[in-house]
Amino acid sequence: MDLLAAITARTRTVLSLLGAIMFAGVASFLSIPVESDPDVSVPVMIVQIPHEGISPEDSERLLVRPMSSN
Repeated sequence: MDLLAAITARTRTVLSLLGAIMFAGVASFLSIPVESDPDVSVPVMIVQIPHEGISPEDSERLLVRPMSSN
């Protein structure tokens, strides 16, 4: 309760600190560089297994899924 009493007794100091912290936060936010269209690379893995005479569904079920589970 001593902290609460100290805060309520010094309202100008507390409001001044709050204003300074908010001003510093706004200034920091405005100084951060922001790119409107950032170039983000997304990792993609493409698996190609040439095998004649097999359907794409069977090759996925029999070849690709067992390889990706390792």
